[in-house]
Amino acid sequence: MSGTVRQITAASDPGTPYFLRVDWALDLGAGFTLALTDGSSAWIGEVSEDEVTREANDVGATRERYVEDLLQALTGGEGGRRGGDKGVYSFHVSPDRCHLSYQKICNDISVHLGSVELQPAPDPLELNREMIGQSLKRSTYLESKNCQLLEENRRLKQEHQRILIEQEQQVEDKEMLEGELYSRFVMVLNEKKAKIRGLQDAVRQLQHTDSQQRDEEGRQSDDDTTQGDDGQDRREETVQSIHPSQEPTILLTGRDLVCYGISVDRTFSDEEDEQRSRKRRLLHSPEPSEQE
Repeated sequence: MSGTVRQITAASDPGTPYFLRVDWALDLGAGFTLALTDGSSAWIGEVSEDEVTREANDVGATRERYVEDLLQALTGGEGGRRGGDKGVYSFHVSPDRCHLSYQKICNDISVHLGSVELQPAPDPLELNREMIGQSLKRSTYLESKNCQLLEENRRLKQEHQRILIEQEQQVEDKEMLEGELYSRFVMVLNEKKAKIRGLQDAVRQLQHTDSQQRDEEGRQSDDDTTQGDDGQDRREETVQSIHPSQEPTILLTGRDLVCYGISVDRTFSDEEDEQRSRKRRLLHSPEPSEQE
């Protein structure tokens, strides 16, 4: 059995404070009972499940939506209010205190939610005592709940502060780690760049050396070819100088040269020529034995 007690103000009698108690078994849609008091007198009433269904049909709303509005109106928001619902609820008490009605006002439009017939309570004093005791229990429960919420709020604040401190520390550690990693990255990058530049210089040096070697080899080849040609010419000249001509030798005398109009040295006398001719004839003449 659930029940709440709340203070309401009747639009028809705004100067008199009223206290309304609502009790229900499962939910308001299954029916509920009311108790209304002004502190000295008390009245009671009851709404059945059929009456709730009829009122929902009259309003043109679903049962669930109507029960939510009814809970908001009679309990003052017990169970929570739908997001965006800015409805205001009002109550009217008949002058003879025999009829209580409740409406929802939204955008200056009043929608009738329901009404209940009231009867005088058999023992108003006992009913007021019960309502006061229930209100005190409710107040004690709400105070305990409030203390729990305050403690939870304090714990959440401490947790929030701890998380903020850890977050700041983690941010500092992250920035420090990023700085170290960036420094290492720059150092490694510079080393790689230096190594790449060194390799590029080595490649250029090798290319330059190779080009020089090819040029040197080309010049050496040209020199060898030139020297080979000169050597061949010198060898041919040497061979020609070493080997005499194979053509027959012609013996010319001074007389012969004179006959051809060539002047000769007169130191050579004709007698010497005659003597040489005589020697040749003697050398080629046969022996006496051979003539016989």
